[in-house]
Order: sequence, then structure tokens, then C-alpha cells
Amino acid sequence: MKKIVAAAAMQALLVFFAAGAFCQKWTEYEESLFKQTLQVRLESRKIDGNKAALDWLEKKRADFFSSIKEGSVCQEALLALENNFALERYHFLWEIDDKSKETNDCVLEQFNKTVAWNDAHPKSERNPLYDLTAYEVANGAMPLMKYSQKISIGLEEKKFYDAMIKQGFQSGCLYINAGLWYAFAPAIGGGSDAKAAEYFTKAARIGSTDYEKFFGLAYLSQIDWKKKDAAAWKKHLQEADAVLPENVYTPFVRRLNEAGIDAFEYADDKDAAVAKMNKFYGKKNGKK
Repeated sequence: MKKIVAAAAMQALLVFFAAGAFCQKWTEYEESLFKQTLQVRLESRKIDGNKAALDWLEKKRADFFSSIKEGSVCQEALLALENNFALERYHFLWEIDDKSKETNDCVLEQFNKTVAWNDAHPKSERNPLYDLTAYEVANGAMPLMKYSQKISIGLEEKKFYDAMIKQGFQSGCLYINAGLWYAFAPAIGGGSDAKAAEYFTKAARIGSTDYEKFFGLAYLSQIDWKKKDAAAWKKHLQEADAVLPENVYTPFVRRLNEAGIDAFEYADDKDAAVAKMNKFYGKKNGKK
């Protein structure tokens, strides 16, 4: 049923990926709220335990939206803020059970909201910060779609990132999203670890928030690991730790890497990665 819903929304989604001018302006207050949601997403990675993180996140969400004065934020900005909270909730639900109805419903509900908004608002009327969150939601919904639909979305997504970069839009979130596209795409389909590293580096350098710096560095470390550049891998993870001390994300990444898995591989096929980790650490602990 979820795949049918996703398929029905596909035509509207392709409109959402059409390249165009970036015209819609937000107020300074709206942009500051957007940055606050990124900070919440970052700080959630300090909470030990996925269920505890979900509880923490829900309280943060309630406090955040209750603090916004009615009528002070446009509907598009509100949807972008909601997208950021939904994406973080989806992350922890996915960690608990990536195949559960609750997990799928979380991302599909948000995906359908963005499709409806995009269908009603031409590209020229939308703010790129909103679009970046909507693309991230679409990526989360991809497992619910057919292979051909994933390819169509992926190609249109790349065109959009390329257009934004060409137009000089300066955002660490843009370069993180674009870097992840190149990191996940197969080489035959345009993927490139070198390009991913370039974009993650820029995200960490130009990002105006700690969220952008942290994930730019953390993802860059995974390209280092794949290149077998131990010095760079260690350096960039340490720099990420300096941005967010006592986080629980980079220690997990180190455990993945020690078991011979990178974070992209884990995100792409969690079951296989967990099986590989269990085998590695079981043997390391002297278990058969």
C-alpha cells in the first residue's frame, strides 16, 4: 500500500525537483528558527539510547513550536521546521526498527505533505532551505518506492543540487545533501567518493551551524576510511568530536569502521551491516 501511495505522488514530486530560480525569501527570524532545528538535530546525537532520544526529541519539539508566536512564520518555513523534526524522529525510529509500520508511516506522512506543498507552489516560489529538507524527506521515503522511481528521483535530485551549487547558494546543508548523493550513488550512475569528499569538506568549512560542521566532518571521515587514509580518518573524527563533545554518533561510527563497515554501507543495508558487526565482535570477544 505504501508503494502505491508513493507512486501516486511521483508526478507531483518530479515538479518539486525541477530546477529554477530561488526567489522566496524568509525573514531573519524564520532563518534563525531553521538553524535552531538543526541544533536540535545535532544535540539529539548526544542522547544515549534511541527510545530516550525519541522522548527527548518530542519534548524539544513541543517546546519549540509552542514558543513560536502565531502568524509570525510563513507556512513554508513551518513545514521546513516540521521536516527537520520529522527527519530526526525518523532516524531514531529507523535505528529501532527500520521496517516497522511506525517508521514507514513517519517518513511517508511527511513525504506526502511535501509533495502536496510542492504541487501547489512552483519552484520559483519556494525557498531553497525548505527544498533541502523536502529532498531529505524524499530520500527517506525511497525504500517504499519502486526501483525505477528511485532512479528518477535520484537523477532529478542531482540536477537540483548541481543547479543550486552553480547559482552560488551557500549552505552547508546543500553540500551535505549533495555529498551524500555522490557517496551513495554507484560509480556507473555518477557516484564519486572524490566529489563526496569535496562537498563534505566544503560543508564543514562554510556551514554556519555546528550541525553542518559536525556531519560534514563525520561523513568526510567515512570517505577517508574507504580510501584507507587512517590519519585523515582519525583527524576528521576527532574534529567532529570537538564540535560535539560526548556525542554517541562518532563512537558508533568507529565501531562500524573497526568491523570493516562504513556509515554509508550501514545506512544502505542495516541488516547486513549488523550481521557483519555481530560476527566481527563475536569473534573478537572469543565467541564462535
